Amino acid sequence: MKKKSILVMAAVAVGFAMSAADLTVVSTEKLNVEGYYPTLSPDGTVLLYTSEDHDGLKAIDLVTKAVEVIDENPGSGFDPAFSADGKDIIYRTIQRQDGLIRRDVKRYDLATGEVEQLLKPSRGAVNTRSFTGKSFAFGNANKQSIEVSIDGKVQEINPIEAGYRYLWVSMSPSNEKLLFNEIYSGLYVSDLDGTKAKYLASRAEFPCWAGNSYVVALYTEDDGYVVTKSKVIAIDIESGKTIDLTNGDTIVNGVTASKDKVVYTTEKGEMFVMNIQITE
Repeated sequence: MKKKSILVMAAVAVGFAMSAADLTVVSTEKLNVEGYYPTLSPDGTVLLYTSEDHDGLKAIDLVTKAVEVIDENPGSGFDPAFSADGKDIIYRTIQRQDGLIRRDVKRYDLATGEVEQLLKPSRGAVNTRSFTGKSFAFGNANKQSIEVSIDGKVQEINPIEAGYRYLWVSMSPSNEKLLFNEIYSGLYVSDLDGTKAKYLASRAEFPCWAGNSYVVALYTEDDGYVVTKSKVIAIDIESGKTIDLTNGDTIVNGVTASKDKVVYTTEKGEMFVMNIQITE
């Protein structure tokens, strides 16, 4: 069984209002490669994945199925990010110097394979998304806030009263909404300044945007020690309506999405691509 990584409470919230948009799974395909913790490019054509321990980073072209090794260093598969245009990959690696762990940041050009060192190894905290462009959002766990940067102007917000720790923070593709998980309160969507925070679910890991209308996430149940059930869900941010994309029979350990795809990985390293259609 997959060990539980995060303690969260209660069950998935189910909306009862009529949906403003419909999400349909058109087809599902199993990839012929083993991987964990997937990340889709903005246009959904390239998929990043790593090992169970986040060591090494690879990319697969979902059209040609060609696999490219980006980095083989420890930690290089932990939370990589695409640039806004999808042409570059920004990622971290772990280095040991004088017995201490240091992290650097690199940029990988998908077209040329060239690697650029963006930040030399250091002991400080590193946010790869700050290197992807001028507009980004990041959860500062130690500051109990969310950092939002738009066109180089940075603002720290705390959307939830007494918010303690924010995870999985991201902007919508339109850069109009903010998605975040507060570990004690659940999953929310808000305006970029933190106002109009709307509760979506109490239990949702790896939340990500599927277009601007839906959020995809991983819902899990556990016995206090290990995950006993998990399923991929989609939530309409307007109505709160929840759709089950998998049936819960398979333990899922990672999920990512774009406007027309959802990719999830299992505890055995199996990777599945769902082609989806969202109708407004």
